[in-house]
Amino acid sequence: MIWTGREFIITGTRVSCRHLMKNTFLASVIVVICQLMLATNVSAESIDQLVLSMSQKLADLNSLNESIVRGKLRVRLCQYCHGKDGNSVKNEIPNLAQQNPVYLLTQFEYFRTNQRTNTVMNRLAKGLSREERINIALYYASQEVKVDKTAMKTDLASINRGSRIYNKTCVNCHGKKGYGERTLPRIAGQKFEFLSKTLTAYKNKEAVRPDSPMVGVSSGLSEEDILSLANYVSQIN
Repeated sequence: MIWTGREFIITGTRVSCRHLMKNTFLASVIVVICQLMLATNVSAESIDQLVLSMSQKLADLNSLNESIVRGKLRVRLCQYCHGKDGNSVKNEIPNLAQQNPVYLLTQFEYFRTNQRTNTVMNRLAKGLSREERINIALYYASQEVKVDKTAMKTDLASINRGSRIYNKTCVNCHGKKGYGERTLPRIAGQKFEFLSKTLTAYKNKEAVRPDSPMVGVSSGLSEEDILSLANYVSQIN
């Protein structure tokens, strides 16, 4: 069973967050997958405890519903950049909607421990309790990403080129549809400016994210490659 960035896949069956919330038996199965999603160099004990707490919420319908409701209330701190429903209101800021919840939790820990640096996020992550971090991750994971299809009308050649580069360079980690898995992020439907800016930062070795293979991956990309990739990935859903 894996989280695709849109739904959990259980022995070939696709289960959306909304469906999951209505089925306590399926939710209980999530305990197993969450405990398998722990590949990270953030304090192992810390992330293990967080994911275990998340799995317990996922295993109980009432707890899951309550966690998502509380997460929705708590993202008032986040909505000025990431939007009320995880769809960013700023082009250079990433969407969090439909993101892998374990990835979101892991990134919270990176920001909280300064292993990933951003002045705003470092401060906010330190100000959130472990319960709040879990609730926010579950809330954003349950929301639907909104893809801006305007580029499809103007940059079709670039998008097609980006598709070829993606299938050659990115598909092994992020998957055919860009949903990622485990601690690998969903990138499908991300903002064009965020994608191009982030890829450029990796290429220039300016991005600081623990254990990321992206510096090596992006080193061989030209500026045109990066723009084409950003165009393509921003259109996937």
